[in-house]
Amino acid sequence: MSFSSSHLVKTIRKSPAVLRQKFSKDKVKRLSHGDPLFKVHYLGVEKIYSLQVEQTHEVVAQLLSACQGKPQEKDHALVVRPRYLEVKEIASGRQITKTYLHDIACCTADPVIPNVFLYICKHRGQLQCRVFLCNKAEKAKAITACLAKSFERAFSDWQGTSVEQETIPEENEMELPQQKECRKLQGRGTRDGTSTEDEDGERCQSLETSDEEAESRMHDEFQRRVSSHSAPHRLDTGRHSLSDLEDDAMVQPHLLGDRD
Repeated sequence: MSFSSSHLVKTIRKSPAVLRQKFSKDKVKRLSHGDPLFKVHYLGVEKIYSLQVEQTHEVVAQLLSACQGKPQEKDHALVVRPRYLEVKEIASGRQITKTYLHDIACCTADPVIPNVFLYICKHRGQLQCRVFLCNKAEKAKAITACLAKSFERAFSDWQGTSVEQETIPEENEMELPQQKECRKLQGRGTRDGTSTEDEDGERCQSLETSDEEAESRMHDEFQRRVSSHSAPHRLDTGRHSLSDLEDDAMVQPHLLGDRD
């Protein structure tokens, strides 16, 4: 390579547009840590009183109306983790909200406004609808498929863990009485959001972290789904089935999230 061509390549690499693109890709990597990340605009959350997707139309219309005429101040990243879904501000990396997969009842691309993605979840005993505006309808469908697939994997992992725990009770008999008590407290969890560490901290320190509590709630919720759902491993995705979404040629390029 001649000096002039080498100098040209270096100049291009240092150009503002290329540097901005590289910075954007690096930021996405830091936010996602390898998990699927989708750039969206988080419109907000509203209480809802039904699991029927049809009942979300009013919520979507209300949130869209509230943002009309206002500049979208911050872009958001919706990241699908193995156990939860989180929303972050792209500029600052600040977490806006975090929802565990087992608390999500359904998710879908809005049937009326197809570039809107939404999901209904349980939060402190109340149903909530969280709404996101996407730049294209295919992305809203891809998020739906990605979240449903992650839910299925989490359910499958839970089933495998439950089977393993049932097949090794003999090993626990070798534990000391204090160890058994700590393990019992650790697996017990609470339903009201309070930590058992507050009650039993003197006997067993740091037994109940938020993640451990979430694991206990996940077990309870998946157990409930087994007894009340014909297909407990499947997340309700509205009018589009997971297989249809994954087979859609227009959706496929977006299934792994945004790369830059």
